[in-house]
Amino acid sequence: MARQSKGNSLEWGIIAILGCVILLGPLLFGAAYPSGFLLLVSLVSLALGLWLVLILTQKRYRLLWPPICWAVLAFMLLALWQYRFAGVSYSAEQELLRIFLYGAVFLLAVNFLHGQEVTQFLSLLLVFLGMLIASYALFQYITHSNTVWQVSKPLQYANRGSGTYICPNHLAGFLEMVLPLGLAYLFAGRLNATFKVFLGYACLVIMAGIGVTMSRGGWLATGISIVTFLLMLLGHRKYRIQAAVALVCLLLGGYFVVDRSEGLKERLNQTLRRDQTQSLTVRPLIWQSSIDMWKDHKWTGVGPGQFDHAFQHYRHPEIQERPGWVHNDFLHLLVEYGMIGGVVLFLGLLLLLNGAWKTRKYVLREGRDFAKNRHSNRAAFVLGGSVSLIAIGVHSFFDFNLYIPANGILAVTLAGVLVSHLRFTTEGYWWKSWWPNRLVTGSIVLLLTAFLVMPLWSRYQEMRLLQRAAAAPAFSTERLEALVDAVAVRSDNYESSYRIGEILLGKGRQFQPGYQEHLEVAIQWFEKSLEGWPAYSYPYTMIGRCLDSLGRNEEATVYYDRAISLDPKNYFVVAYKGLHEVDRGDLSAAHDYFEQSWNLRWYGNFIALHHLRILKQRLGLPPLENPVTGEPYL
Repeated sequence: MARQSKGNSLEWGIIAILGCVILLGPLLFGAAYPSGFLLLVSLVSLALGLWLVLILTQKRYRLLWPPICWAVLAFMLLALWQYRFAGVSYSAEQELLRIFLYGAVFLLAVNFLHGQEVTQFLSLLLVFLGMLIASYALFQYITHSNTVWQVSKPLQYANRGSGTYICPNHLAGFLEMVLPLGLAYLFAGRLNATFKVFLGYACLVIMAGIGVTMSRGGWLATGISIVTFLLMLLGHRKYRIQAAVALVCLLLGGYFVVDRSEGLKERLNQTLRRDQTQSLTVRPLIWQSSIDMWKDHKWTGVGPGQFDHAFQHYRHPEIQERPGWVHNDFLHLLVEYGMIGGVVLFLGLLLLLNGAWKTRKYVLREGRDFAKNRHSNRAAFVLGGSVSLIAIGVHSFFDFNLYIPANGILAVTLAGVLVSHLRFTTEGYWWKSWWPNRLVTGSIVLLLTAFLVMPLWSRYQEMRLLQRAAAAPAFSTERLEALVDAVAVRSDNYESSYRIGEILLGKGRQFQPGYQEHLEVAIQWFEKSLEGWPAYSYPYTMIGRCLDSLGRNEEATVYYDRAISLDPKNYFVVAYKGLHEVDRGDLSAAHDYFEQSWNLRWYGNFIALHHLRILKQRLGLPPLENPVTGEPYL
């Protein structure tokens, strides 16, 4: 953007909106819930609208378009093209929204967040926001609090600090990107000594916050990023002593903290040993299933947002839940977008690295800023931002941080601001204000805005109705009515239709007068769920259950067999096949299915437990044993 337009009110409005997006996301559970995500989409759409007005009204407007922007545009077009062929359109649309949100934020960051004062202000705000969130995580860890903004976290995250995020790993992902910015401004920034004292304190709190997340991927990413940062400083004469001292203090301090903390030592020991009774982690099992999935869809992948739906066909027996994500951002992208998407991403990363190298040589003035004992806020951001991206890149090999909107937005913002520094190396990346260029620029911004805004209102209406349903008592009429209204807004949401069917099945299974009507209507809702996700095994299972309840056992067999063919290693589906055999009177077959379900998952499998205890006694078989204690269930 031209220097003379810096005071333009539209430009500052866009900068303010982007600042709100970057800072609000972490406070809203990482924008992982629909309410926070849709708010960020709305704000970015507003920023794009102001950008479009700016393009149309400012006569001498210029667009900054480095080469990486072509890769970003190509990936968005690839996602749009693959969306047309997705098997589950509802999930594909959600993924498309996320991709276009990230792409829009990247382009906005390139063109509006390159000012030195703006970059410095936002960076320091992020550092102190990180300090506050890390302090909240320390409070949770010390007090054993298991709530975030009065919302309970899953029990699996107990005794771990998560700050304003639900998952501690995602808090670690946010803090590990913020920490290098704080360290860079602390060592190389042009700030007064008093402010640097507060900045140093903020960095210490952030490091402590990362520690109490108990995220091993976060620890690894933070350790690599800090060592990388200090090694970079060791290359500059002025900072060699400070960097060496900081590195020694870091190693000694880390050893002291781990030695004094039983929780940290136990978490590390879990990484170094393997329990004979269970896998060290489920991630390698998910990765193996994901690789098998990719092998069957090498070039185009399974489609945007389709991994979770395709997983049932590649399920490892030890993974009974729907994992949602691969827990490796790079592998997840390869699975959903195939080799084509992987090549586009690889080219984008190469362009980012190339641009960062060119920018580094110019911004740091061949090292003269450091060598002549001068500090530079611009150099501090380039150094800190580069290390931040290294940190999130390392962590992304073990988690799905980039699929959490707040973290993904921060990562693409840092990348966009780094790329924007290429304007110092050449004037060739500026698009002149000729009308053909303005037409192309306006079209790109208009299409981005349209793709973000079109599904926004229906998603917002559905979200409010689903929140009302969640607040109502289970199996109540209030919940049923709210879900029906939600389906009227978004008929392609297979989960809403399935939940309606569950409620009606529960009413029908009470076998009160008129129960047949409840079961018949439940079948219709399960069939509607299959319209949204044709290969969903659960609706087939529940249709079979409805037919069994209506006495139509032979008809039900077809649906159970279809469910098992779609998800053969799912303990829930197999257990319900056992119930079907009980209804048919084939106790031997029922026993075999319940035992198969029990072997897939014994803990929490009350259906198999209850029926195996009875069937083994009736069939004269040895009693069922507890897999842990070896004692028989009586």
